[in-house]
Amino acid sequence: MGFSWRRENFRRRFILPATVLTCVAAAAGVNAFASDEGPVAGDKYILTDAMWTTAHVYQKGALIGTSDTGLVVTYLTPAGRVPSSHGDWIGIYEKGQLDTGHRIDWDWVCPNEHERCLSHGSAVVPAGDDGMRPGATYTVAYWADDAKESSGTPVATIDYVVPW
Repeated sequence: MGFSWRRENFRRRFILPATVLTCVAAAAGVNAFASDEGPVAGDKYILTDAMWTTAHVYQKGALIGTSDTGLVVTYLTPAGRVPSSHGDWIGIYEKGQLDTGHRIDWDWVCPNEHERCLSHGSAVVPAGDDGMRPGATYTVAYWADDAKESSGTPVATIDYVVPW
């Protein structure tokens, strides 16, 4: 058992408690998170983690039965925001290349269950069959208010390294 296995096992054991704590704190309005600029106020967007899932993710706009694997991305938005009402979406890109030519895939933050869409949670973005390379680093970006790569910048980003 090498260091890589121990690190992944550690992450797997603590991702659920960390996600629950993050969501509970966000719902309670606790200002307990930090960014490069200091404490995070209630009007910021944060991507806390991206984790690979082997669960089958049904592709948006594809024929019935078409599935993929992808990333589960945990997000926090300003308190009271409903991402499905604002056209918020998450994209996966080659590291630092935030344009459509380098986008691996994307999906809406809350494509289903709009009435249950909250200002914090996890979104699933299909990505497995779209060419993510082993060991490569990708940038995961949160886009708000129907923003496009050509007309704006993401409100939050996080880097993700493919673990195999």
